[in-house]
Amino acid sequence: MSVYDKLFKTADEQKYFRIALPAAVECVFMSFLASADLIMVGSLGAVSIAAVSIFAQPRMVLLCFARSIASAVTLLTARKAGAKDVAGVSELLRKSLFLAGIFMGLLHILFYFLLEKILLLMGAGSDYLPQALLYSRIAIFSVFVTSMTSVLQAVQLGFGETGAIMRTNVTGNIVNVIVNALLIFGVGPFPKLGVVGAAIGTVTGTLFTLCATVYVMNYNKYFSQGGSFIPDRKYFKEFLPIFGSMISEQGFERLGMVLFTRMAAGLGTVPFAVHSICMSVVDYYWDFAMGLGKASMVLAGQSCGAKNERDWHVFRKIGVRWGLIFSTVSFVFIFLLRKPIFMVYSDRHFAGQREDGCRCVIFFCVHRRAASVADCVIPVRGRPGTAWCLDCLVPGSVHSRGLRYVFGPAPAAEYRAPHGRTGQNSLSMVYFNQSN
Repeated sequence: MSVYDKLFKTADEQKYFRIALPAAVECVFMSFLASADLIMVGSLGAVSIAAVSIFAQPRMVLLCFARSIASAVTLLTARKAGAKDVAGVSELLRKSLFLAGIFMGLLHILFYFLLEKILLLMGAGSDYLPQALLYSRIAIFSVFVTSMTSVLQAVQLGFGETGAIMRTNVTGNIVNVIVNALLIFGVGPFPKLGVVGAAIGTVTGTLFTLCATVYVMNYNKYFSQGGSFIPDRKYFKEFLPIFGSMISEQGFERLGMVLFTRMAAGLGTVPFAVHSICMSVVDYYWDFAMGLGKASMVLAGQSCGAKNERDWHVFRKIGVRWGLIFSTVSFVFIFLLRKPIFMVYSDRHFAGQREDGCRCVIFFCVHRRAASVADCVIPVRGRPGTAWCLDCLVPGSVHSRGLRYVFGPAPAAEYRAPHGRTGQNSLSMVYFNQSN
C-alpha cells in the first residue's frame, strides 16, 4: 500500500495527489531557486538585496511568455495523452521547442541590450544600479535556459510525470545553492564575487536542470517518434487560441506586478528590500498552490481529451477543497513565524514595526489569492474556454494598482493594494464555482 493510499480515502483523491504533491513540492523548490540568491546576498546588506530583487520583474516578464507557451503545450499534451495520441505529442514537442527557441531567443537578446533602461523603468536606484546590471547581464542567460526547460517539462507535466520534474528541479536547486555559497562568499580557493557569484550560481543550476531534463526525456523516448520541427498551419490552429488566452491572462497579471514593483522601488532602497523579502516569502505558499493547480489543469485536460465530463468536475472539487486547506495552513505557519523567517533573509535590523504590519497584510492577501488560483483558474484552463481566466484576473490587476494612490505613498499602501485585486478575483472565481 502506497503513502497515497494511506493518506487519502478515494481513488480520485489518490490519483489527484500522485500528480499534485510532486508538482507542489517542485514549485516550492523552484521558488527556493528564485530566493536562494536573495537569502545569500542578504548578508551583504540592503543594497545587494535590492540589486538582485530589481531584476525579478524583468525576469518574470520574460518567463510570462515562456510559461504561456509551456501552459499551452501542457494542455495540448494532456488532451492528446487522454486521447492516446503519442505521435501527436512528439510532433507538438518538436514544433514547440523550435518556436520557443526562436521567439524567446530574440526576446532575450532585446532585453539584454535594453537592460539598463528596463531596470531604470522598474525604479532601480542609482545606489544599487551598477550592482543590478552586473547581476542581470549574467542572470538573463539563466532565464532563457529556464524558458527552454519549461517547454520540455510541459510535455512531462501533460502526462502527469510530476515526480520526474520534481527530482530534476530539486537537483538543479542543490547545484545552484552550492555554487552560490562558493562564489558569493568566496569559500576556499573560489573568489568572493558577491552578486556576480549569485548570478553565476543561478546560470549553473538552470543549465544542470536543462541537461538533466533532456537526459530523462531522451531515456523515456520522448524524442523517438519523429516529426518536423517547423510549425505548420495545423500546429498554429490548435496552439494559438490557447496561447493567446494564456499570454493575455498572464500578461495583464504581470503588468500589474510590474507596476507594483515600480511603486515599491520608488519608496527607497530599504523599503524595497523589505518588499522583496516579503514577496519572496509569500511565493512559497503561492507556488505550492500553483502546484496543486497544475494537477487540476493536467487532469482537466486529460478528462477533456478522453471526453469525460464527470472526471473534470470531480478533480475540480478536489482542487477547491484541498487548495483552501493547504493555503490556510501555510498562511498560519508563515504568519506566526514571520519574524524568524524574515531574519533568514537578512540579519540587518532595518525592518521596523511599520514593515511588520506590511508583512501581516501581504501574507493575508496572498493566502486567498493562492487558494483561488488552485481552486478555479488553473482547472478552467483544462477546458476549451481558457479565456475565462482573463475575465477574472484583468479587472483585479488593474483595480489594485489604483488603490495604491487611495492609501497614499506609505510602504503599507503597497501591501494593502493587492487585497483589492484578491477580493475581486476571488469573487469572480466563487461565482464560477457556484455556477458549475
